[in-house]
Amino acid sequence: MSENPEDKSVISKWIAHILDDLIKIPGTDRRIGLDPIIGLIPGVGDFLTSTGGLALLAAGAKKRVPKSVYLRMTSNWVLNSLVGTIPFLGDAFSFWYKSNRRNYELLNDHLKNTTESERKKSSGWWGVAILGSAIVIVVTLFILIGWWISRLIEG
Repeated sequence: MSENPEDKSVISKWIAHILDDLIKIPGTDRRIGLDPIIGLIPGVGDFLTSTGGLALLAAGAKKRVPKSVYLRMTSNWVLNSLVGTIPFLGDAFSFWYKSNRRNYELLNDHLKNTTESERKKSSGWWGVAILGSAIVIVVTLFILIGWWISRLIEG
């Protein structure tokens, strides 16, 4: 019985779909997800959608994707998270860039092109280290940007 790699990434597929492609824009072939919509909520929107994108990174670490793939996935997430903090421009970027869809495709391509035994040979600890570092960096930058914006508003 052959394994179907897509069966193992159904949750990742749904996360990417909900965050990047949930709603078809009438009269176009474009779709929009909750990432740019929730990102419009000041203060917490970008934090919430970035947290959703972490699930794809966790799946990548669990599936033991190669470092090069995992770094690309992490870069997509960090870029979307940081640009997302810029009011309106960040939400437009999220709509265009679709980092969650990109990360799902990177994960799915890896699952299609490797066997379970090949993935088991790879150590997964570096993925956890990269993920932890990226979370610390993004959360720190969220706090600093929030502090900076509050200082601007207070005058």
